[in-house]
Amino acid sequence: MAKKNTTAKINDVLEYLVAYHEQFGALPTPVIECTLTGTAYTCFGSNLKNKVEKAGGIRELLTTFVGRGAKKKEKAPKAEKTQKVVEVVKAAMEKRSGKKLPENVEIITPAQA
Repeated sequence: MAKKNTTAKINDVLEYLVAYHEQFGALPTPVIECTLTGTAYTCFGSNLKNKVEKAGGIRELLTTFVGRGAKKKEKAPKAEKTQKVVEVVKAAMEKRSGKKLPENVEIITPAQA
């Protein structure tokens, strides 16, 4: 039994989608996949048009699209903001109790949990 060439099939599908978009200005289905996670995202109308313009073309969009969920996973929490939150929380705790907190008190933020 011959092994199927999946790369050729993917290229055929890509060519079909590019030709369809050039002819009709839309995709046959309103779904594009994230290239990192494979998650399907709905994209049609002005949303599709803006994404195509931003990506530099329909082929580029279909081969390089990264969904919102994957972008969020890539970002690391900002240490500067976390430190500021800890300072504000400590100040609020001191104000509420009326006493100064010891320096060794550690406040665990959601990013550290």
